[in-house]
Amino acid sequence: MQESVLPAARKTWHEQESDRLCTAGFEAAAIDIVRGSFTRPESDQKAILYRYCETGHNMALNGIAVIENAQVVAHVLYEGGWDNAIGALPDINGNGLSEIVVATGGTNMGETWEAISIIEVSGSGVMKFGQTKTRSDNCGADEKHGKAEACRLSVKVGSTPIVCRETFVNDGFCGGTGKWRKSGDQKQISLEEDEIEYELIK
Repeated sequence: MQESVLPAARKTWHEQESDRLCTAGFEAAAIDIVRGSFTRPESDQKAILYRYCETGHNMALNGIAVIENAQVVAHVLYEGGWDNAIGALPDINGNGLSEIVVATGGTNMGETWEAISIIEVSGSGVMKFGQTKTRSDNCGADEKHGKAEACRLSVKVGSTPIVCRETFVNDGFCGGTGKWRKSGDQKQISLEEDEIEYELIK
C-alpha cells in the first residue's frame, strides 16, 4: 500500500487537481480485503478497498487495488461515498472472473441506508453491472416507532445475469420490539444505473 498503491493514487488525484477536495482529512486507510480471480481466471488474487480521503459528509475518494504475487495487477480509482466493505461474487456472467461487490451506506435526515454496487475489472477497464439498495431504516427520525427494510438478493448466472430480490420489513425495528417478516414474493429486478466513474490506472 505504502510503496505502490498510495503513490499512484496520489499522483492521479493530484494531476486531476482533486487533492484540494480532501477537506475532511487525509486517511489513506485500507477498509476491507477479499480473495478471488478478479483479472485472470483461476488466479489467486486479493482486492483491497481503501479510502484515499474524505471529501465531505458521506463523500470520499476511494480505490480498489488488485494484488497478485505481491504485485499490483489492477488499480481502480473513483469518487464515491463512505464505502465500507468489499466482496467477491462467483462469476455471475460466466467469463471466469470474480465480480466485485462494493458496499456503502450513510445517514441523511434521520434515515440510514445501505447499498451495493457490482463491478468487474479487466485489462480494458471496469464493467458496471449496476447498484441497488439493500437496507434502510428511519430510526434517526423516529426512535420508538421507526421501521426497517432489508433485501436478500440472488443471481442466476448467465451472459446477462438475472437478479432477484426478496424484501423483508420490521415495523418495530427502532424500538427493539419488532420482528422481521417477508414482504411479498421474490421478484426479478433491474439493477439501477451505477453513476460512479471508475478509472483504471493500471
